[in-house]
Amino acid sequence: MTPTMARPGGRSAKVTEAVHRAVVELLAEGEPVTVPQVAARAGVNATSVYRRWGDVNGLLADAALVRFGTSAAVPGTGSLAGDLRAWGSALVDEAARPEELALLRAAVAAGPADPPALRAGSSAPAAPDSACSACLTGRSSQAEAILAAAAARGEQAPSATRVLDHLVAPIYLRALFGLPAPSVEVLVELLVERLVAPAAAQATSSELG
Repeated sequence: MTPTMARPGGRSAKVTEAVHRAVVELLAEGEPVTVPQVAARAGVNATSVYRRWGDVNGLLADAALVRFGTSAAVPGTGSLAGDLRAWGSALVDEAARPEELALLRAAVAAGPADPPALRAGSSAPAAPDSACSACLTGRSSQAEAILAAAAARGEQAPSATRVLDHLVAPIYLRALFGLPAPSVEVLVELLVERLVAPAAAQATSSELG
């Protein structure tokens, strides 16, 4: 079942927050994530969880969309390189936290991420139908926001796909497999340099031509 994108207010918002917290706590503790387990941990009726999220896949997708979501703020340092460094450092820090890492691993285990589908008659993406798609949707939106800000400043920028391939993917790969890494600053600086330098070189070449 595809989770709703709406974020209700009042008591419903508190229930949603409790359910999401229960999901990531159970994952971080290595406990089974089932609707009854989540409902018990969150202190809500299991029937309400089934009605809202449908099944565990729906729970994981919605929790992932919030944790790695499209509404998260992106850096505003005034330069593309600065924004990517700040964002990359935040991703490294996030992936080092047990709850986020557990949710990320669960998202990958839940299945491959399909490109976000569009709602019928709309240019807005539909709600992701898997936790992995939710992660991809959130990170893609953040990358696009950073690149749009760079374009508005007149900076030459890589594509969102290149940012995902050359910044997000290496960070997540190291986190998922527990690979040793240099310091956050060294790792992110290296990844960002490889992204920004070709774009800058292309801009210089175009000006000389």
